[in-house]
Formats: sequence, structure tokens, C-alpha cells
Amino acid sequence: MRRSGGNQATQSNRPNRRSRVALACDICRLRKSRCDGTRPSCSACSRLGFECVYTTPNHTQNVIIQKEYFQALEDRVKSIEETLATMKDDLGSASTSSQIPDIEAKRAMNATNNTVRHIGLDSLIDEKEPGFLGPSSNNYFLRFLCHAITLGKDMPIIPPSTIESNVDLYQPQYPTPASERIRSSAVNIFALPSTNEMTELVQKFFFEIGILFPFIYPVTFLETYSHLLKNGCLSVSRKWLALLNLIFAMVKLSVIPNQQFNETYVAQADTCYQRALELYGEQIFNGESIGDVQFLLLLGQYLHGRHKPGQAWTAHTLAVKAAFKLGLHSQNALRDMPALAKEGRKRTWYGCVMIDRLLSMTLGRPAAIPDCYVKLELPANHECIDTSTIMDNTTADLSVSCLNCTIALYKQLANIIDILFDHNLGSETSLSINEIISHISLLEDNLCAWQISLPHGLTIVSAAGLHDEQQEPITNAEFFSRKFSVMISLRYYSIRTLLHRPILANMIQTNRHTVEKHGSRTLPLGGLHSLEICTDSALATIDMIYELVHATDWRTKLLEAWWFSLHYVFNAALAVIGVLWLCKSDYVLGLAMEQLATKARLYPDRAIAVLSQLVPGDPVTERYRDIIQQLAELLNDPAGKIVTFI
Repeated sequence: MRRSGGNQATQSNRPNRRSRVALACDICRLRKSRCDGTRPSCSACSRLGFECVYTTPNHTQNVIIQKEYFQALEDRVKSIEETLATMKDDLGSASTSSQIPDIEAKRAMNATNNTVRHIGLDSLIDEKEPGFLGPSSNNYFLRFLCHAITLGKDMPIIPPSTIESNVDLYQPQYPTPASERIRSSAVNIFALPSTNEMTELVQKFFFEIGILFPFIYPVTFLETYSHLLKNGCLSVSRKWLALLNLIFAMVKLSVIPNQQFNETYVAQADTCYQRALELYGEQIFNGESIGDVQFLLLLGQYLHGRHKPGQAWTAHTLAVKAAFKLGLHSQNALRDMPALAKEGRKRTWYGCVMIDRLLSMTLGRPAAIPDCYVKLELPANHECIDTSTIMDNTTADLSVSCLNCTIALYKQLANIIDILFDHNLGSETSLSINEIISHISLLEDNLCAWQISLPHGLTIVSAAGLHDEQQEPITNAEFFSRKFSVMISLRYYSIRTLLHRPILANMIQTNRHTVEKHGSRTLPLGGLHSLEICTDSALATIDMIYELVHATDWRTKLLEAWWFSLHYVFNAALAVIGVLWLCKSDYVLGLAMEQLATKARLYPDRAIAVLSQLVPGDPVTERYRDIIQQLAELLNDPAGKIVTFI
């Protein structure tokens, strides 16, 4: 009882808390004294004899809002939500019955406005929004070619497999994280394959993929890998573990067993890719080290192989920005650096340059690295670089020689895009045929000089040479000499086809506008020679890949990643179809054109055979094949009958 009474006494003696005044008078605010808020005059002003004035400030902190006002707002929001829910139900039931007719109507309207809007890479790849695809891309030339062949008539050439009955193909589709990405909780980011499988994948990467783009130093990587095997995944950094998973994904995607597209195998690659992204996290945007650039370069290559060029471009631009941030482009930054560090920076920088040229060509976009920025000395082998755990010295020297030859070749590619395709700006700047011939002549001379400068062990090969050379190489150096020669040759033929394609495009466009008025005409001699080179380069590309994909011995390993072959064949097939259409149109008469037609006539079917054998089951490869098949059927239709392939 005493204790209770004591508490009551304490509580009664506690001073009352001062009540807060909403608005003080001007005098009290000026004096910074407390105001009791009494109106019309507060006690302090009354005591001191001041005139008491209350001025309301112009800010919302002193605005008093009644509770009833908030209640009215809540009632209005609730009413609006109920109305929207009712409208959504009504629209859902109505769209179920009318959705397909509406989509068909939209398609018909778009087809009327643009007869070739259906045709192109956006209907061939798995990505919803590939973005801008400019003049040097296959997509651009495909649309141009189809518009000429169909003579502007309503003939959307698109494989039936690409038509989605409940999706408007012309409305931008933006993927949601829930539908496009695996949730992090569904992927164990620290899970790893068995030790034997990991070791096999790592060896395949450095011996079959990393040797083509040698910007990851194998010795340092293998030291960390050995540490991982001894001490577990928690003993290495998350970034390195992310790179390891991305290497697994790259190998699984590139080295497909028996060249047969396997959804399970590709799903495993995607799982490794997802682990890599989750492990790297938001640090992927920082660009703090050369390892960040290397990870992004490999990420871009993987996305390119998964037919996601838009995402590959995004990863590549992040790599380029990080490279600039780290000064990888600067010769001055290499001063006083150890030889090994210098070489790592150079190879990583030129990895950015080469992939930039490749994506600029395939996507038809302006280069992220202008050619005038590329001034760094070329990579080289030094005594401090030890790759004996992976390959012998001769093979290592060949790898660097192949890298430098590709750098020089892609410099020519950059000049071709800048001069003949207006930097891929899509500015509609047009050159006359004489200007095109003049530029092509100079650029062709540069390509010839590049070919002459090829070092020992690397040479331009042909399908006939590959067919005759059936004896298996004895040493690794002999094998890689042939593999690098095949890779260099296919890049050369593809770029040479692109170099002379503007002549073909100019002739096709001129024919569409003038053949009805002027009939046949004679092409300038330089233009005819350029057309012959374009045709021969395209045929050589198809012949080489045809020979290798149909081989049953060691030669099947001479091709690089299969999606590069896919691009080469499709590029060559489009050029062949353009030449055949030009010969069929009687636009240019003469013995030379007849000979071109005779040489090229069988090659659309040969390209189809290559695409059927390259990676059977890959959906995108099959769509490329279907496009070539339908264009070939148009060329072979004796009645010139227009057929709709939907």
C-alpha cells in the first residue's frame, strides 16, 4: 500500500508537459521565446506591452487538415478502384471473343501500310526488342531484298512458327522480371558441378574458346581454380565464382554434343549464366577492375550466342565504358607497369575493339569505339607469359598472330562501315554508283594488302583445300594452324561480301525504278567486277561451311562457335539470292551475268542444307533456313507467281 501511495505521490508531483502551440506570434518568433498562443494577444506581448500579430507562414507544415477531408479522399479512391475493377472484368470478357480478329485486323492494317514490315531479324530472333538494325545488318538487307523480289506486293515472308496468335507482333513487348528471369531463390548461386565436369569445362574453354579471344590469362585463373578445389567456393571471391559460372555457360552453349541442339544442355547453360549474374550482382555496373571488363566481354558473347543481340549490345557498351574508365585504351597508362599486366590490359582492350566491330556489323549500329581511338600497340607474347599448362609455345604464338590478324581485318571492316554504310547512322546519305565503285576499289586493295601480310601458319583456305586435306594433324600446332586459317578465311569472305554488297543493292534499287522505263542496260565494268567478287565470296563461304558441317572426322572441330557460322551462311545466302534475282530480272544482260547465274543457281539449296545440318533443332537457325527456303521458291517459280507464306 505504501508503495502504491508513493507512486501516486510521485505522479502528482510530476510537472505537466508543456502543450505545443501550432502558431507563435511574430514578436515571440523574433525574440525566439516561447509563445502561449493566446489570442488576440499572448501573455508575453501583454506583459511587455507589444502589439501581438499572428502571421501565417506559406508552407504546408502549419496547414491544419481536418480528419474528415482525409476520409473523403479515401472514399473517393475506393470508389475509383471499384469502378476500374468492374471495367477490367468487362473488357476481359469482351476481349476473349474478339482478341484474335482484332490482332488480325492490326496485322492487315500494318501490312497495307508497309508490305515488308513482317520481314526481318526481329521476327527471326528470340529477343522481343532487338532495337535499331541499320544498313550493314542482315536484317536491313533482307527487308530491302524482299521488297524488291515481291515488287512491293503484299507478301509477308515469315515462317508460321514465328506467328503468335495472341501477341501483336508490331506492338513493343517489354519483358517483366517475373516472366523473363529466374528468381534468385530458385537458383543456388553457390552450386557447382562435379570436380571432373568442372575441370573438363575449364579445359575446353581455354583450349577451344579462350584461345580464340585470349584476354583471360589461364595461369592466374587456374591457380584460383586449384584453390577453389582445395578449400571450397567460399574461399574465392564472388566475382571470380561468377566468371567461372559464365565460362561453364559459354562452353555448354558453344560445344554442343554431336552438333545437336539439346534443350536440356542449353537449359544448363542458362542456369550457369543466371548464377553468374546473381553472384556478380550490381557490381557489374561499377567497372572497377579489368576483371569486370573481361566478365562483361564474355557475357556479351554468351548473349550473342543465345540470339539476344540487344542485350549483348548493352553488355558490350558497359564493357567499353569500363575500359575507358580504367584507361585500357591509353598507351601512357601502360608506363611503368609489369609486362604481364601490360599484356592483360592490351588483350582486354582489343577484345572490346573486336567485339565492337562485330556487333556494329551484325546489328548495323554506329561503333561504340571509333577507329581513331584505337592507337594501343598490338598484343605480343613475352617471356613472362607462361601458357604451357594449356598449350605449347608454337600454338600460343599462333593464337596471338590470329588475334592480331583479326584486329587488322576488323580495322578494314570499320573503314567499310564508315565509308560505304555512313557509319551505320541511317541518315539516308546515298552515293552514286561511280562513287561506290571508287571507294570499293580502294578498300579492296586494302583487303588484298592484309591478305598478303598474313604471317606463316595462317592462310586463306578454300572448300576444295579442306576437302583434299583429310589427314589428321599430328601436333596441336598443326591443328590450330588449320583452325585459325579457317576462322580467318570465313571472316575475310564475310567482310568481302559486305564490302561489295552496296553494288548489288544499288543495282537492285536502280532496277526497281528504271527497268520498266528503260529496259535492260549495261553495268559499268567496275560494277560488274565488284558483283563477281561479291558472288564468289558468298559462294566460298557457303562451300567452306558446307564441307565442314558434313564432315565426319576431325574437320568438324575446325569451325568456331556455331552462331558465327550461322551469320556467315545467312549473309552469303542473301547476297546469292540478290544476284540471282538480278540475273532473272534481265536488268543487266551479257555473258558475265549468265555465268554468274550459272555458278550461283544451286547455292540457295546448298545454304539450306548447311542451315539444316549446322545445329539441328535450334529455333532461330530453323527460321533462317525457312526464310532462305521461301525466297528460293520465289526465284524458282517459273510463272513468277506471288504466294503468301502465312
